[in-house]
Amino acid sequence: MRISRFLSYILHPIFMPLLALYIILNYIDFFTILFFSYTKPLYLIVSVFTLVLPLIFVLISLKFNTISSLEMSTKEERNRPLFYTIIIMIIGFSPFKNISQLSPYLTSVYLTSIIILVIAFLITKKWKISLHMLGIGGATGSFIALNIIFGGLYYWIILFLFLSGLLAFSRLSLNAHTKDQVYTGFFLGCLLQTFFILYFNSTISTISIFLSSIASLL
Repeated sequence: MRISRFLSYILHPIFMPLLALYIILNYIDFFTILFFSYTKPLYLIVSVFTLVLPLIFVLISLKFNTISSLEMSTKEERNRPLFYTIIIMIIGFSPFKNISQLSPYLTSVYLTSIIILVIAFLITKKWKISLHMLGIGGATGSFIALNIIFGGLYYWIILFLFLSGLLAFSRLSLNAHTKDQVYTGFFLGCLLQTFFILYFNSTISTISIFLSSIASLL
């Protein structure tokens, strides 16, 4: 039980964007070279808009008892944190895009994460999909897509598939989710992230313009 809780904490979806960015920037030569002078701003932007600000909102929600715990054990508790996380990430998209536009693939990684969160938000209104598995599935999907295009992430894909299995076991052993919620979360995150990055760059470009317009109004 303690190991399951430990894995649920260290593999929490809130850490996945920053972890994925670190691996992409350091283990794909193309990105390492292209963004050599921009790694610190990228880390800062992703840290603030996918980790720090969403975490602050969750802690405030906990303080005012709008959620019962950091686990947000019911689907009803997850609606508001998911919604505000989406808004925060949309605001963060504009500064991220200013740098990531050097490569549309890096832009796709961030933008597809927002799209997956929007889908998760809609699903959560009716069903408690596993956000843990959605997060690690999205990271794995990013690695698969970028490995197909650039190479360099083969061993990371194997590691994250292994970690996904451990995380799925942990969530089930804690009775946090059913098997359907766990498997759906992983495959939805993985497949959407993979296919959007590989095949929908023109769509991504259109959406990015739209989100930049929204962010300017927020």
